[in-house]
Amino acid sequence: VSDCGQVANDVEVEQIVHDEAGGGEEGALASYVQMRGSIPTYWSQETSMTAPKPPIVISRVDPTYRATEKHFADLFNRYASPICVLNLVKQRERRPRESVVGEDFRRAVEYVNGTLPWEHK
Repeated sequence: VSDCGQVANDVEVEQIVHDEAGGGEEGALASYVQMRGSIPTYWSQETSMTAPKPPIVISRVDPTYRATEKHFADLFNRYASPICVLNLVKQRERRPRESVVGEDFRRAVEYVNGTLPWEHK
């Protein structure tokens, strides 16, 4: 994550459904937006030709998760509330790798969620 809250691999997909039978003469529209991207905490992973699964390192300690807060503030600005967060990172591994950044993300979301105004919870 950058200090501004921007993440790598930021991808947005929107599905729009038109129901011709509902909503009067023109039908009804519904939209669902899914956004995915890298975990918005400070972590890094060195690329290596000799290590197919290089270790993931928490590269900077941010006890107030400022960059994570900025990331979610941007999401609230773009999409409004509610925002549903789904963590797809492995939680259990023989040798902790992805779970390290997954645990940091869990702590970040808990912290940020605790600081949100009521209308965003």
